Amino acid sequence: MPYVRKTFLGEKARQVARTGSVTGQHVRPNPWWPEDVCRKIEKIVWAVYCMGETGEEWQEFTAYDERGKILNVRRVEGY
Repeated sequence: MPYVRKTFLGEKARQVARTGSVTGQHVRPNPWWPEDVCRKIEKIVWAVYCMGETGEEWQEFTAYDERGKILNVRRVEGY
C-alpha cells in the first residue's frame, strides 16, 4: 500500500530533480530528468510502496507542472 512520504514544492522540487537527492547532499549532481523537464516542475510527490514481501518495496517520485499535469515519474527499488 502506498503512502506519501513528502511533497516538495517550487524551487525545492526543482533542486531535488536537478541534484537527484531529497537531502541535497550529493557531491556530484545526478539529475533525475533532463533540464527542460526540471524547469517546468512545480511539485514532486514522494510516495513509498511497501507490499510486505521481500523485494516488493520501492519509492516513486512524481513530478507535476503548474497545472497539475504529470511531467515524469522516477521509480527507485527499495528504500
